[in-house]
Amino acid sequence: MGKAENTPEVIDILAVDDEQVNLLLLTGLLRREGVNVVTARSGYEALKLTEKHDFALILLDVMMPGLDGFTTAERFRADERTCHIPIIFITAISKEQRHIFKGYEAGAVDYLIKPFEHEILKNKVQVFVDMYRQRLAVQRAGEVLAKTVTELRASSRALSDSRARYQSLFTSMFNGFALLSHDQGRAVDLAQARIVEINPAMEQMLARPREALMDHLLGEILPNLEGYLRDFAAEVARSGKSGLIESYLGDIKRWLRIQAYVPGAGLLALVAEDITARRKAEETIQERTFQDPLTGLANRALFMDRLDQSMERSRRRLNYLYAVLFLDLDNFKPINSSLGHAAGDKVLRAVAEKIKNVARGLDTVARCGADEFALILEELKNPGEALRVARRICKELAQPMDVDGHSLHFSASVGVVLGPADYAQPEELLQDAGIAMEQARALGGGKVKVFKWAMRTRAQYALNVNQSMHHALERQQFRLHYQPIFNLADNTLAGFEALIRWQVEDRLVPPDDFIPYAEQTGLIVPIGQWALAESCEKTAAWAERFRLPRNFTMAVNLSAKQFAQPDLVRQLTRALEENHLDPQHLKLEITETMVMQNPENVVHKLRGLREMGVKVSIDDFGTGYSSLSYLRRFPISTLKVDRSFVSDLDAFENLIIVRTIVSLAHNLGFDVVAEGIETERQRDFLADLKCEYGQGYLFSRPLTEEKTLELLSVCCPKTPAGS
Repeated sequence: MGKAENTPEVIDILAVDDEQVNLLLLTGLLRREGVNVVTARSGYEALKLTEKHDFALILLDVMMPGLDGFTTAERFRADERTCHIPIIFITAISKEQRHIFKGYEAGAVDYLIKPFEHEILKNKVQVFVDMYRQRLAVQRAGEVLAKTVTELRASSRALSDSRARYQSLFTSMFNGFALLSHDQGRAVDLAQARIVEINPAMEQMLARPREALMDHLLGEILPNLEGYLRDFAAEVARSGKSGLIESYLGDIKRWLRIQAYVPGAGLLALVAEDITARRKAEETIQERTFQDPLTGLANRALFMDRLDQSMERSRRRLNYLYAVLFLDLDNFKPINSSLGHAAGDKVLRAVAEKIKNVARGLDTVARCGADEFALILEELKNPGEALRVARRICKELAQPMDVDGHSLHFSASVGVVLGPADYAQPEELLQDAGIAMEQARALGGGKVKVFKWAMRTRAQYALNVNQSMHHALERQQFRLHYQPIFNLADNTLAGFEALIRWQVEDRLVPPDDFIPYAEQTGLIVPIGQWALAESCEKTAAWAERFRLPRNFTMAVNLSAKQFAQPDLVRQLTRALEENHLDPQHLKLEITETMVMQNPENVVHKLRGLREMGVKVSIDDFGTGYSSLSYLRRFPISTLKVDRSFVSDLDAFENLIIVRTIVSLAHNLGFDVVAEGIETERQRDFLADLKCEYGQGYLFSRPLTEEKTLELLSVCCPKTPAGS
């Protein structure tokens, strides 16, 4: 008999999972004295089981056929019989915050990701089982107290007996209990309620002995009682209905779960459960959810929440000024590739520390991407204060940084959005800060740029052009126009330059409106590959149809990205072989700036092109910074004089430059093409300098394929056989 009395009461918990093996695993793990695992294979079965059982805890899988875990949890919460049961999600679907948030919104108290540590699950289950036992004890204590009050009214003997039982229960309760008296003639003020009974557990919570608590006003013990807690107590006393609330009491530095009820007229009973440990665990989970693990800064989710709060404050307060800074480290990626990711992580932590040291105490600093950081500057005195902070950050980051024995130098591009501004969502504001940052980076890095609405228009235009160019490639909307190149000695046709045009219905998009964006996005590579193949095909077809001059060439421009392609030579070989085109008829034009970015690599690639028989021309010569020593080593055939020098030969310095370029080219064994010739005077001057070739509006504008064929039929007619 004694053994039965000491046996702990069996507590039911519910495990829900559509996989039988998972249920067997949970049952095996949690089989212990005092815990009975009831299992369900679906959400519907689980809902039916709650009609027969009072569960201490529900372990709920998320991904189940029919009724999934989130929906099942919502139904538990919507039912008065089951809304109090704690739910722990056990799932393997995702660690992403949106899934975790969805679980908490559905009513979960915790979230375990498969595979999980068995001891962690056992400990969590034990906590909720103990809490359930405590709730049962409180409930039964309430029932005993109610019965005791009845007995007290029945007889003095019953009063004496119940008093003894009541006192015994008081001393053994895990939860704190306090009985308060208040003036029935007015609304209850919790601070003015007097303590008439208290148990040892409540003494421990309040950190005071019984004699220091009895017959004292609660406001004397807890002078900083929160207003919402007072309102809660007043409502319970007024309505006579019990209530439950969780509150942090700053005076004792504890989180309490307080149940209040009215045991009699002029009385208010409080049962308090210390949930400080649980709340700290929840705060730890929240910290991990909203904190960047590498730098300790706020992560993007927390940053967006804080930004939303700042925007709301700006709507309520006319004089509230704030700003958002978005910064990205310039040239950070080579650190990971050259020194390793561990060194890169050290750099990011050091950068985060420097930014925090510049930021003020009330500002929010966050890491929003790999090497992207953002700040919210609040309570600004004026907009200039935000710019000063941004410039200080740039200055701090420009200081040398020692990482693993390497002295590293960095710069950061910073975009600034000044608030208040007319934004509906914080994402839009951060997007505009990013646009301003890209504008700062375009200036060379290490710069600060304030967002202006025109920047978004340009960014949107760039996006539209980018998308339209993708469609243009698919719909074959690109065309080649051909500008003739003439021999200046005898005005005979020497070749063409192939120029890319974009045909949209009956309109041609100007090259300046799409070529720069194609360069930025990398679309210039597939567009350039198409232009190269098309030029080879047309030149081969013309060679069959017309009597082209022996030195006839088709000049095709190569962008820097296209020239850098590792399979450029293979692309050229395929285009020439497929069209049976003599490589001598193809001339590739690359800019002077391009060749000087990596001259050693360029020399190697140009030699490969020369071995194929393809000619190479340096375009826009004179506008860059060529080294004569490298120019002598480049295996090229032509220098092309930029139109800016040709168009203004009346300027003495331009005349000298053109004469020098022609003389230099001839001394190195190159021929010369002058572009932008518009007057006979320009042509005659260049011819006198022995400049071999020229192109420009004096001769012809770029021609469509149809007009090009007409020109070829006049300049290069094929002699009929036998004539």
